[in-house]
Amino acid sequence: MRRESVFLIIVSSISLMLIGACLYVAYKAFDYRRHVNYFLDKYTNVVSEFSGRQRYAADNSRLAGKTNPRRVVFLGDQIIESWDLQKYFGDYEAVNRGITGQRLSGFILRLRPDVLELQPRAVLIQFSSYNFRPRGSVKEVKDFIVDISQLCSCNDVEPILTTVIPVRENEDLFEEEGFKSYVVSDTLREFNAWLIEYCRQMGFRLIDSDKALANERGYLPEELSIDNTHLNQDGFTRLAETTLRALKDLDWSTTYHETTAR
Repeated sequence: MRRESVFLIIVSSISLMLIGACLYVAYKAFDYRRHVNYFLDKYTNVVSEFSGRQRYAADNSRLAGKTNPRRVVFLGDQIIESWDLQKYFGDYEAVNRGITGQRLSGFILRLRPDVLELQPRAVLIQFSSYNFRPRGSVKEVKDFIVDISQLCSCNDVEPILTTVIPVRENEDLFEEEGFKSYVVSDTLREFNAWLIEYCRQMGFRLIDSDKALANERGYLPEELSIDNTHLNQDGFTRLAETTLRALKDLDWSTTYHETTAR
């Protein structure tokens, strides 16, 4: 009897181990497929429609020829796309032109249909920290911002630039095979300092998103964010407060060029 009990215990243990192993393999297979599909979607998006010009084509056609002196375009990535603009900016015609995961190079390619041809009074330009990577350079990002802001200015659309929101403290170190590791926050501080000075020299409006969201150590707090590049509702509320102050300072009764000519 004792021998049979020991045998049953051994068989049960082995069975449980096999079941556990199968569940683990199934989980890993599911996780692998999820990651493959995620990166496949990003690859497909980059290859098939890098600029994202078709994303808002239908809505751009709807707005074509319908001017509004209180129209402001929000141009950006997932921060803008996820932002419920009507909730916070109901006194304006806030036009959302955010595309998750897009970098500044894509902004330039869709600037004309998504911003200039809509003839807004102003455009808010926002982008995230993943534009800063070892394979690129801070100068390249600066060049993109200069090009976008000055193209808008020349087309009578007031550019409103924003500092880059901070990263979470536990995700500050960026590492990639083949490149030297570096601290993202150091790069953001360098760029944001340049952007503040650039806006001062050009007379462009600036929204200091970094200052509005950063904690006392200069990082993005978890209570305001979902992850390193996505805000939660509290984060959006905080960002909306500083954005509204900038919008209220605009003279909505005149065009941008009329304002600057005074």
